[in-house]
Amino acid sequence: MAYGKIIKHSIFWILFLLLWSIHDFNYHADILDNIETNLFAFIPYAILVYFNLYFLMPRFLLKKRIISYVVLLIISIISVTLFSSYYLHFYFKNINVYVPTSLFFASLPGKIALMTEVILSLCLSMTLFLLDEWYRKDRSIREIEQKQLETELNLLKHQINPHFLFNSLNSIYIMLGKNLESGKTMLLQFSDILSHQLYENGKKSIALEREFQNLKNYIAIERIRHEDLVTVECILPDSEEELTIAPMLLLPLVENAFKHGQSSKGYRISVQANIEFKDILNFKIENTVSSKSLENSDKENKGIGLSNVKRRLELIYPNRHLINIVSKSDKFTVNLKIQLNENEMFNS
Repeated sequence: MAYGKIIKHSIFWILFLLLWSIHDFNYHADILDNIETNLFAFIPYAILVYFNLYFLMPRFLLKKRIISYVVLLIISIISVTLFSSYYLHFYFKNINVYVPTSLFFASLPGKIALMTEVILSLCLSMTLFLLDEWYRKDRSIREIEQKQLETELNLLKHQINPHFLFNSLNSIYIMLGKNLESGKTMLLQFSDILSHQLYENGKKSIALEREFQNLKNYIAIERIRHEDLVTVECILPDSEEELTIAPMLLLPLVENAFKHGQSSKGYRISVQANIEFKDILNFKIENTVSSKSLENSDKENKGIGLSNVKRRLELIYPNRHLINIVSKSDKFTVNLKIQLNENEMFNS
């Protein structure tokens, strides 16, 4: 038995002994005598309690052999009652002062009183034992669920878009040949994005300003890649408060807009954010929809990026976010609202 269990069981029996000795004040006003008497009287009770907890229950009750368990438990209760009755009868008989007490334990009412004590000790011990087992199993289940959620969350966080990486490297290579300074700037922005994905992505939260900067770097690279085809409106305010957000949460939305908005005839993307009530982030992204993207929208559901974001929001910001997606023939809009501080405000 582990050290912690020994302490718990010792506390149980000490309290049980004290309470029963106080109860015996009705018959004898000496607390020390009551404790001494009950100390020996409770030894058979304790044996039965542990026999029940660690033999009868595991082998019969928990294996659903109910009838066998009930029969053996009744036999055990009767046996301990009879043993205690004769034991206490002879114990008090040897002390001439307590002859009436000796006769009481030998009588039927005495045996009924003892059986009541035996059953009470069994009920209390079983209740505490089952509560402890339930608590430990519940804690284990919650730990397993937490680990599963953390594993799922890590998988979602590390889904880096390989197409963006390869396309960006190719665009940087071409830009370095055309304009060295622009190529260097693009390379620094790309390096910052990689650093963000590889190092800050492992954190639970980062400064909101840092997440905004990552979006700006991404948009700057995409602007250069798509040159004159894309028109981007980007309004990301400076975060005055010390607000934090889960890393890489907003980027998939911007990636989705560039991916599904692309058109050889040109397209437009709008990214806007603002803070309400000091800690509520309003994030809106809107893009025109190309005919090719429209044809595949039902099949792809606008890519895995949105599913990724929705699942991460459920895991990280339960009851603290609202996301509204509006898909039209010529426009695709995502409105996201997040309570960044830990106050349940929304019902998503």
